[in-house]
Amino acid sequence: MSDREHGPAEENEKEEGRKREEELWEEENLLHVSEADEEEDRAYFEKKARTRRRLRKAIAVFLIAALLVNGFAFWPLIYNMQAFRFLAISRELSRNEAVSQYKEAVVVVATEDGKGTGFLLSPDGYIVTNHHVVEGKKKAFVRFADGARHEADVLISEPSLDLAVLKLPQQEQERAALPLERERSWQPGMHVYVIGNPLFFNHIANEGTILGEIPVQGLEVPAMAIQAPIYKGNSGSPVINERGEAIAVVFATAEIERSGEKQMVGLAVPVSHLLPLLDKLEGGTGK
Repeated sequence: MSDREHGPAEENEKEEGRKREEELWEEENLLHVSEADEEEDRAYFEKKARTRRRLRKAIAVFLIAALLVNGFAFWPLIYNMQAFRFLAISRELSRNEAVSQYKEAVVVVATEDGKGTGFLLSPDGYIVTNHHVVEGKKKAFVRFADGARHEADVLISEPSLDLAVLKLPQQEQERAALPLERERSWQPGMHVYVIGNPLFFNHIANEGTILGEIPVQGLEVPAMAIQAPIYKGNSGSPVINERGEAIAVVFATAEIERSGEKQMVGLAVPVSHLLPLLDKLEGGTGK
């Protein structure tokens, strides 16, 4: 038998060897393909996860923005409802000739710290407002309903009463003034007018009812409580009786309990406590 000749057994061994090599090669290729597929799948799912995270963040940002926008939109709605109510009331009251005249005596009192209300109590230029409106100031700017502006001197500012008296320079034009009630005649249940500069509005007339007197921390005298719409900017507003006399000066609001229920009320200093301050001025005023 030549060297090139092989028996059947040997041929079978070679054939099995080739088959094993082919199987190993296929397994190796399958392994590589499987690992590549896993990498591809991993990359795909990671991409989807990143997309979901970005989507969740975008939705969260959108919701927060929507809540903020709705929140900011809510406050102007409340503000506009309040403004609509007192503007409508003021327009109606201003048709009353007497109320229209009262408004001419009411002024805007402004400093670099903000604004409040005041009123002319005598034709010679004396104006009443609150101490906290002009606190720490020697001068304040005053604006009348007709737009006239003047710089006024702060003559008296009494923190224990939250009252202040200003003086305008000599005026060529004589203006309407609000006389003061010299003898107390007001009683709980009495109808009153309140004219001032609430919020961002000026020379707004409103009305209310006197509830009585209550003690107030920080004020050395009892305050008049009134059931009336009082807002920021009303500080220094006159409370006016039906005879057209200023009977008190608004200075704050407070929550009180009345008939078992809590309610917001306006607080004002009766003018009987203002009169001694005016007497300190040379010759007095407002007589």
